Amino acid sequence: MTQYTPLQLVFTDESAYDRRTLSRRYGWSFKGRRARKPIFFVRGKRYTIEGALCLNGLLAYAIQEGPMNSNDYINFIENGLVIILYCTICFLFLPIIL
Repeated sequence: MTQYTPLQLVFTDESAYDRRTLSRRYGWSFKGRRARKPIFFVRGKRYTIEGALCLNGLLAYAIQEGPMNSNDYINFIENGLVIILYCTICFLFLPIIL
């Protein structure tokens, strides 16, 4: 890792959201009594958010409905992040080349 500068590092992370996110699966109650919590059943859409961060901030993000699998992640890297990084490098070094 020492051969890379902090400006060369990019980190990705995935998160998901749906209306059930705030529901708890566990609770407490007095001894001998069952823990209960009346809630409405919510069947909502699930969204997955993928982001790429660098030292300067957010580079790229993708939001999709449903879970993200390995093909979706590869698509995010190849068609989102790599293109943005390539364009950024070309923009930074184009005046030097000309």
